[in-house]
Formats: sequence, structure tokens, C-alpha cells
Amino acid sequence: MAETASFVDPVFLARFGLSRPNVLDYFLHPLNPFRTKSNTSNEVLAMQGINIGTLMQQGTGQGGGPLSPSAAEDEYARALSRLTGEQYELMLPSDPAELNTGQSPLFTVRHVTRSNPNSVKVLGIYYVLEGVIYKAPSVRALMKANVARTV
Repeated sequence: MAETASFVDPVFLARFGLSRPNVLDYFLHPLNPFRTKSNTSNEVLAMQGINIGTLMQQGTGQGGGPLSPSAAEDEYARALSRLTGEQYELMLPSDPAELNTGQSPLFTVRHVTRSNPNSVKVLGIYYVLEGVIYKAPSVRALMKANVARTV
């Protein structure tokens, strides 16, 4: 796939908009070329009815009630850490105020393979900028571009 490839789903964006609670759902769209074809831990959680938006609305189901956006993200991350295999993680924003508003033009998604709760191997970084998904360039690609510019 080309380094400048991107993906956008205008139907999803028109219907649901884009915010921190649903950006992973958007990223896991079946037509997204960046998403892995194998089942991910995120899809396992989705089949169990667990995602950030549901946790915000219903909580954990243990009598605690709805969760704040940051608490829902933390609970979702804990649920992911209990599973092994390929996963997509929503990275924290650079501005902590964006955690509670959920609105931002930029979201960062990290593709990892988890072998145990404390061990992950990063497979890729993706940016969702104003509804368009981009793959972050590799260090090799950045170095190659810098060398080409200086020569």
C-alpha cells in the first residue's frame, strides 16, 4: 500500500460523527484497508457488547452506573489488556482536556500484538485526522525522505 494511502467512510461520519468514544469503531470498519483481516481483541470485546461508548452509557454492569469518558477509556484498556493477540489501542491525546470533551480533529490509534498483560509489540501507528485515516510513516521512510532531501 502506498505511503500516502488514506481511508474515509462518509456514511459513518454523517450518521455518527467522530469522537473519542467511537473512533475505534470507525477504525475497525470492514472496508478500512489499514485494519488487519484477522479477528482482533477489539472485535471480541465488541461481540461481548463492550466498547467505550457502551461503558460511558451503562458502566461495567457491576452497579456502578455510567462512566465518565476517561473512566470508560481506562476500563476498555483494562479489558483489552486481559486479552492476547492483535489489538488496536486509542492513544491518549496530547491535551488532557480533550479526554472529557471527546471532540478533537486528531486521534491516534496504535496497532499492537499483546502476548501478556504487560508485553506488547507495536505493529503500526495510525492517525485519524478530521475523519480521514492515515498510516504513520515508518522511521525508515522518514530517514529515506530526509536523505533524499539533503542529497
